[in-house]
Amino acid sequence: MESIRQHLSNGVKKIITRHSPEGTPDGCGEFLSSTHPQREILYVLKGSSRYMFNGKVYDAEPGTFFLIDYWDPHAFGYLPQDHDLIHLWMQVSEPDQQISGNFLTVGMGGEFKALWNRVRLSLEYKMMLTRRWNALNEEKNVTQDMIDEYLKAPLEALLDEVRFFMSRTGQDSVAQENSDTVIESLKRYIRMSNARGCSLEHLEKISGYSRFYLSHRFRECEGCTIGEYIDKIRIQYTVEAMKRGLRQKEISFELGFSTPSNFWIWLRKHRDIIDRSLSN
Repeated sequence: MESIRQHLSNGVKKIITRHSPEGTPDGCGEFLSSTHPQREILYVLKGSSRYMFNGKVYDAEPGTFFLIDYWDPHAFGYLPQDHDLIHLWMQVSEPDQQISGNFLTVGMGGEFKALWNRVRLSLEYKMMLTRRWNALNEEKNVTQDMIDEYLKAPLEALLDEVRFFMSRTGQDSVAQENSDTVIESLKRYIRMSNARGCSLEHLEKISGYSRFYLSHRFRECEGCTIGEYIDKIRIQYTVEAMKRGLRQKEISFELGFSTPSNFWIWLRKHRDIIDRSLSN
């Protein structure tokens, strides 16, 4: 049983954003890639690996933050050589919602499991972080010193907020799971992955809960099936991607359809809803 707080004490050792000058394009082809219309934060708590972000590969060492901006391409999943990692993934979503996230552990072969210790940070904190993040994006010729100046203090505050949240909720162990938060965490994972690869078999594998339990609890809590929720997320992504000008082939890949023709069949089924959303 490992203490999350122990690993949070790594602090902020490196901050990587779309402006970071480091990194190498070598090895990008090893990674699957993903983009989406929301911001994410990755914090490395334990273990060393490599991570593809915005067309470059970086060392992901304990204490490293990756700030993934809207539509920034980044690695999807983990590499076969990744193991013995603990990562904190946080989603910075709609303006009226809190920053929320989960811890992931990565075992042998890059197999990962989501831990249902749900972390939520206040709207006040989110406003502070996004104000600094937006201000950095408005600058020209951004250097690493500027990245640190704008973001180190807010990210140190993020770690303090996570520690405070965990002390208030009694969460301190990567082995602890709270079944009451499973569905919210499952929804967040589906959103963060654009529903890509979210078969019941995969959700069962990463969660540690049976597909029958997940299906029953999901319908009970949400009033719809997991498949219906996946369609909802796919529709939302398709609308945003089309507004951005992505081609249907690109959208098909991002949503995890096995072939473009399967995507087109799905698209025809939901075309009316998508067209109405595009016209609004």
